Amino acid sequence: MKVFTVTGTSGSGKTTTIERIIAELKGRGYRVGSVKEIHYEAFAIDTPLSNTHRHRNAGANLVTARGYHETDLLYSEKLPMKDVLRHYKGYDWVVLEGVEDLPVPSVICTEDKRSRFSVCAAGKAFADMREHDGLPCFNAMEDAPALCDFLDARVPGYLECYDPDEPDSGLDINLTVGGKPLRMVPFVQKILRNAVLGVVRELEGYEVGQEVEIWLK
Repeated sequence: MKVFTVTGTSGSGKTTTIERIIAELKGRGYRVGSVKEIHYEAFAIDTPLSNTHRHRNAGANLVTARGYHETDLLYSEKLPMKDVLRHYKGYDWVVLEGVEDLPVPSVICTEDKRSRFSVCAAGKAFADMREHDGLPCFNAMEDAPALCDFLDARVPGYLECYDPDEPDSGLDINLTVGGKPLRMVPFVQKILRNAVLGVVRELEGYEVGQEVEIWLK
């Protein structure tokens, strides 16, 4: 499973970009899921006086509403995104909209949402650009296939993205600051590994496969 997020301010084209990405990935035969972050304090599906709300008031921690055409799981808290994604096992792709608290690759639709995890730009502001400040730009409305080709090449697998506690997640870098080890998800480790090896490979005496140690004071 591959996971990435699309970020940007309201009206920047996030949802339109995601629509084009989902349609293209579905057309390629993938099973695609999505998560929409709601930035509205009063948002709630489980409204007062509804039967599900009565279940919750009676003490249920998890309430499920099952209808003829959909099933809704209603938690009484904001789940960590890691736990949300556990519901998507078996999917090929999960597209996140507006999620910024998970260290996965991001497609930015406005410059102010750029982070160290940003891999490309899309949305209205970048529709007529090929590159912006080092990031490749895509017009999702006109060339969703190219955008999806890029994401397929740049977005790592699910375990590599965000969960250093999962087995077989590819941990191979130890970083300590002041003698204390710092946790890094595999995706971040890859960024650090590539940056270090990019310099070290050019130095005389470097041998492929040898352990590299660095101390800074």
